[in-house]
Amino acid sequence: MKDKEKTTLPEGYTSGEYAVGTVCFTVTDRNRKAVIGNGTEDRRIAVRMYYPTEREAVSGKKYAPIFTKAKAAAVCKAFHIRNVSGDANYAEYYEDVPAAPGRKFPLIMFSMAYGSYVESNTFLLCALASHGYIIASVGHAHEAVENDYEDGSTDLLDKRIQKQMYTSVIGALMAQNKLLKAKIGHREASERFDQFQKKYTPFLTVRVGEWVKDMEKALEAVKERYADNIDTSRGIGASGHSLGGCTAYNLCRYNDEFSCGINIDGALFGEYPAKPMEKPFCQISCKKNLNCETRPFLDTTADTYSVVFNDMEHLGFTDAKFFIPVSFITGRMPPEELFRHLVHCHLSFFNKYLKGSDTAFCSLPSDRVEYRKKRRYKA
Repeated sequence: MKDKEKTTLPEGYTSGEYAVGTVCFTVTDRNRKAVIGNGTEDRRIAVRMYYPTEREAVSGKKYAPIFTKAKAAAVCKAFHIRNVSGDANYAEYYEDVPAAPGRKFPLIMFSMAYGSYVESNTFLLCALASHGYIIASVGHAHEAVENDYEDGSTDLLDKRIQKQMYTSVIGALMAQNKLLKAKIGHREASERFDQFQKKYTPFLTVRVGEWVKDMEKALEAVKERYADNIDTSRGIGASGHSLGGCTAYNLCRYNDEFSCGINIDGALFGEYPAKPMEKPFCQISCKKNLNCETRPFLDTTADTYSVVFNDMEHLGFTDAKFFIPVSFITGRMPPEELFRHLVHCHLSFFNKYLKGSDTAFCSLPSDRVEYRKKRRYKA
């Protein structure tokens, strides 16, 4: 793919009360072996934190880079681009700065997409942190394009995954295309997707459970390290993109510590027993993928929201929207408009359910984005 003119980041995207600090650390789960990779090491989990800091604390400091040299090389290779530089390699956040003292903030756990990287939604997470949230973005060993660890080591995406992902690549593509184009209701779409995943993607069904364990292990470390900074009085929020969004849904459905969540265009892989969802949830979708993402609207006793984007492609919900300005990959919606809606969805939803705001989850005016509040009860 040839480089094209870089798109610009939205002006003042960390427009909240706070500046944003960042730090990375590693969590090791000594009770699990990493079946991805060499299959013998303890499961390692990369975590990048985004947190509010006082603006006076960053006076005179420079923005921190997003990519290490190793990660930049891996991302460029994965996305077939020459480099990530300039605006795309720096975010409005700062390393080695203290969290805002004397205040506690709601916590959101964020999970990347399969084959993505921990910083894939850095601009979104910086925006949330500037408005008074602490966010932990979690990477999954050998299932990201590259992970960096505290001891200086790295790992890359296990290439064997490509052969395990589908039982039949051609069969999966044909079945998926047929499902996505079908004019059917939410219940039938969910049932057809279950049939699809059982036949073609049993590997991903299993990986959802492991990603949930990664998130829960990371949460243990975050609560210990940031006990003086986080407010869990209204529970913990979850968000994520693609399989990370599916992971967020599972955390909300089965882990009592999580009180609400957002799925950014994630197909709902996994096994779902009869237990209904009892927590508020927001499903963000590009219109073409909606038939793989209808489960949140079924078997629930809680308020559920649907935000559907026209003119969008799956990858466009990440920061790639700003350094791969190619419409058939990231969608035709202008990146600044996409970003404005994505931030608004998160703030409107989490302000209501994690901060207790009495403001209703509301839409931004747009002819490209459809906001709906839904509620479905288990039959």
